[in-house]
Amino acid sequence: MEGVHPENNTENNAPATENAASGSGLPVASPRSLDDPNATFEDLPFKPQLTEKQAKRANQTFKGMVLSIGFTVAILIPVLMLNPAPKDDAFESDVNLQATAEQTEQISGFEIFAPELGEKEYANFARWQANTAQGVPYWEFGLVSEDKNFVWVRQAAESNPTWIALITDAATPTEKRTIGGTEWEVRVKDQSTYLIADFADSTVVLSSDTSVEQLNSVAEQVANDLK
Repeated sequence: MEGVHPENNTENNAPATENAASGSGLPVASPRSLDDPNATFEDLPFKPQLTEKQAKRANQTFKGMVLSIGFTVAILIPVLMLNPAPKDDAFESDVNLQATAEQTEQISGFEIFAPELGEKEYANFARWQANTAQGVPYWEFGLVSEDKNFVWVRQAAESNPTWIALITDAATPTEKRTIGGTEWEVRVKDQSTYLIADFADSTVVLSSDTSVEQLNSVAEQVANDLK
């Protein structure tokens, strides 16, 4: 009709424009909800833009982090090279039990117990305690077995109840046990077990907090050697 023109409605024209821009003629997919586990960066309601200063600051922070990691690695490499991982035998001692026992026997006045050690056994210390607060000089050494169980051996010629109580940390006597044909007094405190026996010229005190089986094994060796 003359004088009648179509209404210029931009809302009606928007879908056509969007469809044309997409080039597919199909409706444009709406953004996913941010609660959707499949949502991506493209589903954000806005695209964050860094200013030039923010971008420069972020780049400097990243460079600083990279440099810091590099310096740390440079410091750690020589430290690790100078301190290799410990081996299974790293803590084994070079104590010569037999030689130390021979020297001690010359001043002890009694037969020293010093067993022949197995291939994987070792003594981590061995010494003569001459000047002690208890007033009783004694021989002692630590015996470490193949499976790393530990037995502490102490032997004195002039033992007395006070010395034994101190050596055993006032452990409570629990029973008497025959091992290797010798009667041993058993004392227990916390995780430690003590075996005490008198021989011809000395008293032996054995203790362990790792293995009663190993303790009994050493007691049998003592009984066989000092009979």
